[in-house]
Amino acid sequence: MSEDKSAQKAEKELKKRLREFKKLLKSEEEKTKFYDEIPGSEILVRMDLFLPSPSPDKFVDGIFLYMDGLGKIVDAEYYFKESSKVSITRLAEKDLKVVSDLFQDEFSLEIE
Repeated sequence: MSEDKSAQKAEKELKKRLREFKKLLKSEEEKTKFYDEIPGSEILVRMDLFLPSPSPDKFVDGIFLYMDGLGKIVDAEYYFKESSKVSITRLAEKDLKVVSDLFQDEFSLEIE
């Protein structure tokens, strides 16, 4: 499936879900039933690192670090913003290891 068709399908499904959510807000009983049917959830925290830029007036870049409930970095994305244009790239597994090795011990996560 092409990226465009995939995005269109996701947008269509999102609209269906939002209609469903709006209906659920009208009935406590249906909302509770819906909650009971949720198969699971997980905690994922995103930390935004603003990297030092030699020309912040021209561009900024950074890394989104995604951490699980234990504080382990499980994913990362690099972003580059120039004017009003933003590009975001998911890090490949080998690059994620480099970023994780560099930053893992610098951040802690405490969830109560």
